[in-house]
Amino acid sequence: MRVETNTPLDKLLDGGIEDDAITNIYGPPGSGKTNITLSTALSVCNSSKKVVYIDTEGSFSVDRFEQLGGTDKEMKSILFLHVHSWEEQHKAFQGLEKLIDKNIGLIIVDSFVALYRLELDEKNFQHINKQLATQYSILSRITRTERIPVLVTNQVYSKGETIELTSRAIAKYWSKTLVELRKTEKENQRVAILRKHRSLPEGRTIEFLITKDGMKQVGKFSIL
Repeated sequence: MRVETNTPLDKLLDGGIEDDAITNIYGPPGSGKTNITLSTALSVCNSSKKVVYIDTEGSFSVDRFEQLGGTDKEMKSILFLHVHSWEEQHKAFQGLEKLIDKNIGLIIVDSFVALYRLELDEKNFQHINKQLATQYSILSRITRTERIPVLVTNQVYSKGETIELTSRAIAKYWSKTLVELRKTEKENQRVAILRKHRSLPEGRTIEFLITKDGMKQVGKFSIL
């Protein structure tokens, strides 16, 4: 089963994100990550389901949600969990399963590692990474047992000429789908690259444009 994002990623992913897996979208600031989460949330709200939205950076924009077609009706279908520290985030995950019922159609975490990066240092490295893995395991258990899709966003860092997602080993282990977003030289134009999937070939790409009322495919759709 697939859940539509109402973005060009649906074409990249053959219909949308899987309902029993964690989909991880990563890229630099302004690459379109939150736009995709907002559009996916709206898609699920329009199907009469509710969305759990864990916001770690205050990235959710009501104005942008409305530009994409959201109304007060859809907003009432979103359960927001605003966290402001890594400790708050970990506590939110520990209580997450209690919020799950048959009406929940999607869990979003935007961004998974923003607070993690602020907390991490040489002394607490093992402890914080263990907590991060625990949070991923909770999401994995929910999506597999309840068949509720999970969509998370992740930040990146540069390693020489290579772009890596933060907490790469943990994120890659728990995420069944990885999509990298890149900016292009053209204003508001982005490219999405499928880096991992259970049934689709890695390396397929799609270019899209971020517009006032959504995201639209431009250029080529490449299947390797």
